[in-house]
Amino acid sequence: MEFAANGQVITFYSYKGGTGRTMSLANVACLLAERQSQLKGKGVLMIDWDLEAPGLHQYFRDHFKNHFSIKSKSRQPRTTYNRAYDAHPGLIDLFVEINTAIENNYTEETVYQLFDEKVEKYILTSDLPALSLLKAGRFDARYSSKVNQFQWEALYNKVPWLFQAFADWLTERYDYVLIDSRTGVTDIGSICTALMPEKLVVAFTPNRQSVTGVIEQVNKAAIYRRESDDLRPLVVYPLPSRIEATEPGLRKSWRSGNKEQDITGYQPQFEKLFKKIYDLPDCNLTNYFDEIQIQHVPSFAYGEKIAVLVEREKDRLSLSRSYDSFVRRLLRLVSPWEIEGRLKLRASIAETNRLLLEAYQQVGGKNAQIFENQPDWRQMLQDQLAEIQKELDTPNYSEKILT
Repeated sequence: MEFAANGQVITFYSYKGGTGRTMSLANVACLLAERQSQLKGKGVLMIDWDLEAPGLHQYFRDHFKNHFSIKSKSRQPRTTYNRAYDAHPGLIDLFVEINTAIENNYTEETVYQLFDEKVEKYILTSDLPALSLLKAGRFDARYSSKVNQFQWEALYNKVPWLFQAFADWLTERYDYVLIDSRTGVTDIGSICTALMPEKLVVAFTPNRQSVTGVIEQVNKAAIYRRESDDLRPLVVYPLPSRIEATEPGLRKSWRSGNKEQDITGYQPQFEKLFKKIYDLPDCNLTNYFDEIQIQHVPSFAYGEKIAVLVEREKDRLSLSRSYDSFVRRLLRLVSPWEIEGRLKLRASIAETNRLLLEAYQQVGGKNAQIFENQPDWRQMLQDQLAEIQKELDTPNYSEKILT
């Protein structure tokens, strides 16, 4: 299945700044939008929830010309465009309006009605097919005060189900909703990591404060979801970023660990975390981290360039290829410890089941009497396939069946 009737919320979080989190979201969003455009899906929505340090809009500043009807490249229209872009309201303006509207009287029906009436006017449709943006807010003299004065915890305490309802409303209209979360330990961070998403991408650089911080926050989000009424799984995808390819020794030490240098690698830390929060007997992320590492490319440290849009060469050493590899695993794998070979086997099982059903219906329809006194061969085969599927779903299942 290429895309579900209801979409997914995917949050991008980092404990510290400087991890390339927003850049990663921008690249992933463009790849997903291109995919959904080809599939004629519902599209991709980006939300900048990093209200204290908004930056997602800067990556896409030049991609809303059609929305603001700017055609000329002369200086005055450019200035007018920038002003209109910055002045367009966003997430904080939306929630100020929602909070005011539900101050005294609200029900689930009235809240959904509010979403229907108000959300779409805040969303910008980009010039890139199937891609939209909900900015952090209107960047004017009042922006900081609105952000600082808004009480997210009070809103949650008043309407605990509001953010889940917001996620549901969005995923009815978009295939993917990508949230750029604030860093650190905050009310907003908790909303974005624990309440909203089905998938949580945690970007980090190979240093203690970055890795330890995301590990702690993932653990908190997992505990909350396990103890809440939310039945959706929360699947975490680590995203090591700004990996320096010219330091192979350090790259190995910070990934796998180095006792002599007192370095605990990020791979064993995530394996230990996943065993705990998902109750796994074993967890091996070797295959995942062999492919998923976002390398440091000096030229992308300047400005807000989106690699998948500007790189001409997209070979295996390019930043574009790294993001494409991550997107494929983000969409295709059940979890980071899933082995891609298993996924291919699952697809083969599904196709076998389809062919069996088709053959049974064709033959059975013409010669039903053949099967009257015969064992249900189709059921027996399906039972065997089900047993294989059951083994595949065991977290520590060996790859031997693939060989």
